[in-house]
Amino acid sequence: DGLKRGSDVLEAQGLRTNNLDTGGQGSRTKLEGEAVVVDIAPGKTLFALLRMANGTSQDESLAVMSMKAMDPAYNHDRKLSAQRIVSGDGITSPSQVASMDYPLLVTFGDNTDPTSVQRVDPANLAASFGPGIRLKRITVEVTDDDVTTGIEKRLRWLDHLEQYRTQRTNPFTSTLPNEIGYLRRR
Repeated sequence: DGLKRGSDVLEAQGLRTNNLDTGGQGSRTKLEGEAVVVDIAPGKTLFALLRMANGTSQDESLAVMSMKAMDPAYNHDRKLSAQRIVSGDGITSPSQVASMDYPLLVTFGDNTDPTSVQRVDPANLAASFGPGIRLKRITVEVTDDDVTTGIEKRLRWLDHLEQYRTQRTNPFTSTLPNEIGYLRRR
């Protein structure tokens, strides 16, 4: 049915941190927003979570993905990168995201059931969505638009996610289902 697109507005802040044990400084990000949602076909939806697929820490968020894509001078200093992006100093916007920095992609066999979550391979969307479906690109850009809200209207269980994690009889305990907490951050 042609090209499908999804977009979302996130707000990211680069913050300076101090390590009281070593006296060193570091940086981290604060992210506000929701997963990007792309309706592929009726009943088939792709969600780009707020966490990078190859990230090893909770701070490997779409804020870092965006900084790496837009800021050629990015060197793990999130505060300085955020300042360059805000000022427009040497950044590229819009900018294409490198595939190694893609967000974690998932779909649900049934959008009303969080336990039906399935990881989606960005190099093989056809495996999850059918023949001919592929990911063309992910881009990021600077905007003054408001942060996107309303994902709980699509995923009515989102505000009750913890009950799925604490029910003893529920098999919903592997690593991937825990990642769906990255659908929204406020």
